[in-house]
Amino acid sequence: MSEDGEGRNRLSSVFILAAVIAGILILGDLNRRMANARRLERDAVQLETEVAVMATDRVQLMTGVAEATSESIIAEWAHSDAKLVREGETLIIPLPPPGQISVATPAPGQDLETPSKWQVWWALIFGG
Repeated sequence: MSEDGEGRNRLSSVFILAAVIAGILILGDLNRRMANARRLERDAVQLETEVAVMATDRVQLMTGVAEATSESIIAEWAHSDAKLVREGETLIIPLPPPGQISVATPAPGQDLETPSKWQVWWALIFGG
């Protein structure tokens, strides 16, 4: 009978060991799935934010298109920037007095960027 009791103990030890291994594998899989779920939730929040930003950009672009295609805006641009005249108007462009050299002034907002030191070295070494 001792062989039979020893065999049962060995068999129950094998089953317990198999159950522990299966439990560890199941817990590992559960942990992996929970990590994936958290990552997907973070990605969903990030994508929702990006969609909201893009929706705002879309509204601004649609407003810009509506303004750009407006007849009054086009007429104003043609009159002021393109120097086109309406019927009955005469375009007058002031000229400097004879003998005076006009100096072109840079347009506001066109600041020249000073290149960084590494950009200067790069241009000197590689000719770019």
